[in-house]
Amino acid sequence: MLKLSFTTLGCPDWTLQQIVENAARMGYDAVDFRGLQENLDISTTPAFTTGLNATRRMFADAGLAISGIATSARFAVIDAAELQANYDETRRNMDLAARLGAKFLRVYGGRVPEGHTVDSILPTLIDNLRHIGDEAAQYDVTLVLETHDDWTNSAVFGKLMREVDHPRVRVLWDLHHPFRTNGEPPQMTYANIGSYTASIHVKDSVPTADGGHRYVLLGEGDVPLQEMLDLLVSGGYDGYAILEWEKRWILDLPAPEIAFPQYVEKMRVWLA
Repeated sequence: MLKLSFTTLGCPDWTLQQIVENAARMGYDAVDFRGLQENLDISTTPAFTTGLNATRRMFADAGLAISGIATSARFAVIDAAELQANYDETRRNMDLAARLGAKFLRVYGGRVPEGHTVDSILPTLIDNLRHIGDEAAQYDVTLVLETHDDWTNSAVFGKLMREVDHPRVRVLWDLHHPFRTNGEPPQMTYANIGSYTASIHVKDSVPTADGGHRYVLLGEGDVPLQEMLDLLVSGGYDGYAILEWEKRWILDLPAPEIAFPQYVEKMRVWLA
């Protein structure tokens, strides 16, 4: 059975103690860190620097794992100073992930730089991912590149992964984005990137009249999540299914006290 986790993007007001206590009480197996309160990069926060040993004990005592760290680092980048900043953020968090026993570190392709296309920036992204992938091996951490920003076309993503061809660079399949942004049926997305998928984000939405979408509680939208999960499980995926509830960015979403336990209940039904 898949293991359940949530990203702290969904609980930006919770303290570390609240995160741990609520995760354990609600039935989660792990927590995925995307910030802690006002700090988006946890590698610079006291709980993960001077207080790291206490944080590790807190998770161990609660029987919880840390499924991964989600960084802001992106690698479809030309500017040397900008690229260096992204390498630095990734290195800090790879070191932290190793200390926490977290196996996965989320990174982005990011937006295609001005003056470039997906095709023209692809070789740069490939080279940068290979380089940082070599470094990830030293920490026993795997980088998971998310289907996000300008990189939600799974055919392009599959080509990217074949050319990167690095055991420490895998896919974080955000189940929502290829379907919602490109209209991809689950079988198409799975055929293109399923074999590279090492982590998944789970969220649901409904389309809006302006061509956008509105996030809703799991099962209340029209994203074919059950079909995607079935494909993954039947293909041997046994990793974390991470709820990404974007409360940090979308303030009017229901509170994590509502969304987080609802996710566990719905997923248990779907995965039974």
